[in-house]
Order: sequence, then C-alpha cells, then structure tokens
Amino acid sequence: FRGSGVLAFYPSRDGTVTRVVIVDDDEMDRLRIRSILESVGHETYSTEDPDQVLDYVAGGVEVVVTDLQMTRVHGLQLIMDVRTADPDVLIIAVSGTGEDQLDMAEAVGASLSLNKPVEPADLLGAIERFTEHGAG
Repeated sequence: FRGSGVLAFYPSRDGTVTRVVIVDDDEMDRLRIRSILESVGHETYSTEDPDQVLDYVAGGVEVVVTDLQMTRVHGLQLIMDVRTADPDVLIIAVSGTGEDQLDMAEAVGASLSLNKPVEPADLLGAIERFTEHGAG
C-alpha cells in the first residue's frame, strides 16, 4: 500500500478514538499529520524524541506514524525498536525519499508505508482498516 489517494475517509463508524503518536523531526510535517488525524477525532501525540515514542508505545498507543529520515534516529531503527516493544502496534512509515526506503521500512517491520506528502485519505483509510479489522 503506497498511497493511492482513492480512499474515502470519515470519522470512525463506531465512534472509537485511536491513539496515534507522530514521529518526525520536521515540525510542519508533524503538525500537518496531526491536523489530519484530529480532524476525525483521533487522539494524537507528537514528538521527535525516539525515547518518548517508546514511552507512548508502552502506554498503549495503537498507531505509530514515523518519518524515515530524521536527525536523532533513523526511522528504520525506530521501526525495529517499536516492533520489538509491541508486535501488534500499527506502524506507518512515511517518507519523501523514494520507494527503496519505503520498501526497507516494510521489510524491518512497518505495517505499511506512504509517500510524503501524505494524502489524508490514505492515512485515515489505513487507520480505519486497522481499527476495524486489527493488525493481522
């Protein structure tokens, strides 16, 4: 799944709130993704600190949205760390660096990957499918 832009999105049908942590060292990208998620009622947390991400995962967030190219830690390493901490969390890798990076993200544990800039329909559709059907 690479962001087709064809999915419709709307608030969760059953009214559930999904807790999502957004990881990116670019504040504008974090704010954009946060705005998309909060527009349909998801509870969001935002950070560029990899240690804080693991705290959020331990605290029970259901979804991690992570950039790949970051200064403090590479997203691929973060994906492996998150997957080790919680094998069931939905991990969405986002990057504007190309298909190879996105393929590697999925190979090391990302549930799916999306090209930047992230299309709202793709991001929300992926989370909706996860919350309806679970990670597997």
